Amino acid sequence: MKTKANGAFGGLLFTMVLWGSAFPSSNYATEHVPHEVAVLFRFGGGALVLLITSLFRRSHPTPKLKDILGACLAGVVGVCGYNSLFFWGVTLAPASDGSVIFPALTPVITAVVLIMSRRESARPTRILGLVLGVGGAALFFVTTNAHSAPGSNRLMGDTIFLVGAAVWSTYTLLNRRLVAGMDPLQAVTYSTVAGSIALGAMAAPHIGGVDWGALSGEFWGNAFYLAIGPTAVAYLLYVRGIRDVGASAASVMMFAVPLFGTVFSFLSLGESFTLSQGAAAVVMVGGALLAVISGQKSAAAQSADKQPVAAGSPQETGGAEAQEAIGAAAPGAGPVVR
Repeated sequence: MKTKANGAFGGLLFTMVLWGSAFPSSNYATEHVPHEVAVLFRFGGGALVLLITSLFRRSHPTPKLKDILGACLAGVVGVCGYNSLFFWGVTLAPASDGSVIFPALTPVITAVVLIMSRRESARPTRILGLVLGVGGAALFFVTTNAHSAPGSNRLMGDTIFLVGAAVWSTYTLLNRRLVAGMDPLQAVTYSTVAGSIALGAMAAPHIGGVDWGALSGEFWGNAFYLAIGPTAVAYLLYVRGIRDVGASAASVMMFAVPLFGTVFSFLSLGESFTLSQGAAAVVMVGGALLAVISGQKSAAAQSADKQPVAAGSPQETGGAEAQEAIGAAAPGAGPVVR
């Protein structure tokens, strides 16, 4: 179990690298085509890659209709809804703004919802980790603002990123239930295809205005990368992470995105990266690690509490109530699909 969890966190960290690179790559795409068309290229291509992968993957039981409909709903929310906001945001605000605002708020919203619904516990060390993560993100944003020339539409773009964080949190929570009933590859494929269809409807009025002959090989290479890396591979790893370590732990890993997003923005777009930003990034990642480690220890302790005890022993008293409380509080509570 520990090896599986370590592998899941490794996959999630790689996902954050891919998503960090998606900010400048998406910015580049929107410089050449309308953002509605750019997002369709990314997820239409990602859907095609996932469909081909599914054909060569060993067969899985056919999911129930309710699970398929749930995956399609998740796709409309997380693929169409969030990414429409994401691509719109990068046309109005610096890519580095989005790489900070989005991951800073998503874990907070996800954790608050799960704690308020009593599905996870509010351990002091976990709360401290979240606070450190948010504080580091706030410091990172302040220092980024201090070293960037404000654009006329920057506030609007940042507001769009804020709304996008709430939408992504909803997507994360929807997948928390989906992975209890279907294989992650199935869930991601259904959701990406459904989201791409919705994106196609939004992009249709803008496709005719694209000068296809003017699009360079560099543009198509970038589109190919966005479809495979930050979409097909990253979404699959993220949903697997939700299955293996829980929705809250998976979303907390997003505190690493600002570091990678800023590095890639600096390398490809020339956006500044200062020593103060590096210090803020360290605080963010440290907070994320503290929250994740705390969540792992909490899950281990709760698992130990669930072990059978001798009949009539003091631990057995009130056992049903204790087990119910543990099940509600445990990170990623619910059946785990192997």
